[in-house]
Amino acid sequence: MSGPGVAGRFYAAGTSRMVVSRIMLSTAGEDHLTVRGAEGDSLASAALAQVDFSDRIGSAPRRLVFPDGSVFETDEHDAIAMLEGETHASRLHAWEAFHPRLVIVLLAGIASIWALWRYGLDIMVAGAIAMTPAPLYGAMDAGTLQALDTTMASPTDLPEEEQARIRAIFDDLVAVLPADAIRKGQEYTLDFRSVPGIGPNAFAMPGGSVIMTDAFAEEFGDDDVVAGVLGHEIGHVAEDHGLKQVYRSLGIYVLVALMAGDTGPILENILLEGNLLLSLSFSREKELDADAFGVALVRDAGYDPRGLAKFFRDLILMVGDDNGFRATHPSSSDRVERIEELIEAQ
Repeated sequence: MSGPGVAGRFYAAGTSRMVVSRIMLSTAGEDHLTVRGAEGDSLASAALAQVDFSDRIGSAPRRLVFPDGSVFETDEHDAIAMLEGETHASRLHAWEAFHPRLVIVLLAGIASIWALWRYGLDIMVAGAIAMTPAPLYGAMDAGTLQALDTTMASPTDLPEEEQARIRAIFDDLVAVLPADAIRKGQEYTLDFRSVPGIGPNAFAMPGGSVIMTDAFAEEFGDDDVVAGVLGHEIGHVAEDHGLKQVYRSLGIYVLVALMAGDTGPILENILLEGNLLLSLSFSREKELDADAFGVALVRDAGYDPRGLAKFFRDLILMVGDDNGFRATHPSSSDRVERIEELIEAQ
């Protein structure tokens, strides 16, 4: 740039008086910048390395500050970019400028997020479960039970002897659980509640608490049926279905927070207040997995695993085949067929 130079405005140090000028680069020996006025007089001069170039920000003028404090200002960004060479600021501006490659970067970012959600989330869920402290499981169960008691449940009306009979079956199942199905400090417990709104039912919580409704105990008195349903619910706990559903529902934020060891008060409220767990339902795959786990557990405990199939046959007579949940649950007839296949294969 030793020719006509770059047009701009010059401000002497300590003044606001503007002088129309041009800046030129001399490459004889050490690179040197010189600002000359309209008459060719020298206004400022310094080695290129001593001149401070302002960062390029959009269309704002570029400012070159000389060692004596004088300033040369210009709107010819490309010329100044050539003058300053390949600097961090010039590279940043080049990437900030619109370019077709930005579309590629955007699409790559979207694809990465989708891949993380589709494939990486399961890995992150497994890591978060492994790092979840034991007290949190119990706290989640307590929060869910409190939410249940507040919204729809009341204390059980089952006679003590009936409760004792069913607890004995539950204890038989827990006694033959594989060692890897029980976390350190975890305790499987069974409680009863009167919940008229949901009828004969049983459900499990992540920490090992299983709740059976009075309606279920009154409707299904067969020990094998009770064992089959309790084995199914224990399977949900042993396979971490509840916790996996919680973490997947709350998303990557929860997983990152848990794996970083800092859940924060908002996340703790979500996990511990219990309403989220009450609103979750297991997928078709998880229901079938729990059926398979329950069949094996019931058999190991000395009960007839056909009791679970009998439960679903009775359920068909009571409420129909799909119970309104066919989109998320296997139909009862499908589950009967799958359970019988499992029994025959054992």
